[in-house]
Amino acid sequence: MHRLVLILVAWLLTAAAIAQPVAPAPAAPPVTVDTRAECLALGGAWLASRQSWMAVCQVPWGRDDCFHLGGGWTPNSAISAGGFCTAQISERATARQCTDSGGTWGPPGSTMPYCQPNTVRAKPPVKKASDANRACDGQADCIYGCIYKGPPVVIGARVQGVCRATNQVEGCDAMVESARYVGSICKR
Repeated sequence: MHRLVLILVAWLLTAAAIAQPVAPAPAAPPVTVDTRAECLALGGAWLASRQSWMAVCQVPWGRDDCFHLGGGWTPNSAISAGGFCTAQISERATARQCTDSGGTWGPPGSTMPYCQPNTVRAKPPVKKASDANRACDGQADCIYGCIYKGPPVVIGARVQGVCRATNQVEGCDAMVESARYVGSICKR
């Protein structure tokens, strides 16, 4: 009887070791398609909406590839593939589309920015900053704010900021707080 219990315990331990789940493969970083040229290079269609400020890229990816590459899948039985994939657009490109259409992207530093269409107002007079281009770690270090001028980075990345040269915001500025990129503010 004692021998049977030992065999049973050994069998259970072996079965448990074999049944360990396999770690899933790491997800691929999302693919962003930010311009018409990039979309066309992928064989996609750049679709600008007449009712909206935002354009999107429909790419010829299958459902599994679409999800794997960070796209959005829309089922449609009328299409041979069973639906279509809309590629992801980066936040900077989305902000640029917003401001190019006369909107304001923000609020500044938000983790969930959005477009406020048709909000462009008359520009205030340009004022130059005495601390222009000085190194900074946050908004309080500068007269007109601390911005990051460098290659794109993810929110929260450690960056070296510089003080804005004027009170004018043209296009998109990458905002810096506590020496980290916190998001972009965009105006036209």
